[in-house]
Amino acid sequence: MIWSEADLEFLRINYPEKGKEWCMQQLNRSEAAVRHMAYLLKLKQNKNSEFFKEWQDRAKLSKVGKKRPIHSAIMKLKGSPHLVEYSKTHAKEISERNKAWIKENGHPKGATGMKHTEKTKKVLSEKSKSMWENMSEEMRDAFSKRASINGNKTTMNRSNASWKADWREIGGYRKYYRSRWEANYARYLEWLKVNKQIIDWKHEPDTFWFEGIKRGVMSYLPDFKVTELNMSIAYHEVKGWMDARSITKIKRMAKYHPTVKLIVIDSKAYKSLEKKAKLFVKGWES
Repeated sequence: MIWSEADLEFLRINYPEKGKEWCMQQLNRSEAAVRHMAYLLKLKQNKNSEFFKEWQDRAKLSKVGKKRPIHSAIMKLKGSPHLVEYSKTHAKEISERNKAWIKENGHPKGATGMKHTEKTKKVLSEKSKSMWENMSEEMRDAFSKRASINGNKTTMNRSNASWKADWREIGGYRKYYRSRWEANYARYLEWLKVNKQIIDWKHEPDTFWFEGIKRGVMSYLPDFKVTELNMSIAYHEVKGWMDARSITKIKRMAKYHPTVKLIVIDSKAYKSLEKKAKLFVKGWES
């Protein structure tokens, strides 16, 4: 489930004083989801607050004689702390136990049987796209790496999403690309490499930090690192939508890393490239 900006703000305000379990119930999120997002936002519970102590006592009493639903899948760390793996059998068991608990105790937010209208779905879709674009690189990576064993399709990917985020194998490397444009540009760079017009390219190898910045945009992870024929290095960024956060990143790159060559491929430049490249680049996604 995607976190909206309102959800994140709710967590920032309430998690420190009211704690993890209270936030879980109010947001209808799993323990793993709330704990992980609190970690990304660098939030800590104030276990000495009166509300926290009171809530913990009430929570302990409410558990007596009741089985709570399973809120999260089995976590197995395999190279990345964000990878979640669980079998289909276990997932089915979780679903059935949650349904049984809700049937007995009622939905925690009274939402049983409620459905979003088409208008609401459209608004949520637009907000989700906006949140993804404005998310920090660290948070994007965390969401991107959260995958299931079902073909390694990530939870951020949907068949009808305009960005078409998914895993692709390009140039002999299997990587996660956040959009169709990004994947196509990788194919174009591979074509340039094969045809000896560049020496090499890498997808998201380097992060640039903005020293002294403690809030907002603190770092920048360009899409591609390109080694040109003269051995110079250039970083390429595919940016179809130039939002405020993206503008800030580019401005801070110029200020804090003035010697780094950054090439931004905006919507106009990408569409101009696509007209020609899709005719000769293998696997181009239209």
